[in-house]
Amino acid sequence: MVSRTSRVTLVLLVTLSVAAAGVPAAAQSGAQPAWADELFTDLQDMQPRFNSNVGDVEMNFAERQVYNQLTGNVVNVYFVNTDVAFSFYMRPDGTITDLRQSRRDDASLKMLMTRETAENLVALDNPVPQFVDHVQNGRRTGGTVEGIVINGEDGKLVKQATWTVINTVKGLF
Repeated sequence: MVSRTSRVTLVLLVTLSVAAAGVPAAAQSGAQPAWADELFTDLQDMQPRFNSNVGDVEMNFAERQVYNQLTGNVVNVYFVNTDVAFSFYMRPDGTITDLRQSRRDDASLKMLMTRETAENLVALDNPVPQFVDHVQNGRRTGGTVEGIVINGEDGKLVKQATWTVINTVKGLF
């Protein structure tokens, strides 16, 4: 049986994590650097490869549960330590659509990654397994992230709480 102290500690950790979830490095500006245009073109080229392989990826039970929390959402993708943000909709079947070179106000999730992580994904013939691995092992490190870190978009308290728990628990496995 879980002690009352353990439950209070868990609730406190979740609350603090939601409060400290952070804002992306900077707000989206009108002009993006040339590398952002190139990366967006590469992401557009990667989208069909991702979509055609999404059903073939092997995921354990925990990875599948995490992935299922991502599907069916509009996601803003923020590249840490830059002003660059993209967005997409991940259909319930896990395929990506409506890729945009801007953030969206209707997004419920935010995804943080480095430019290098994105460039790694777009270079792969089958980016899905590496994407799953980046999400599974994603974590904040100082002022940046390793892999991919997902949380609820600002103001989406239920999504923030859900992803705070997911990010905490996935670190235990």
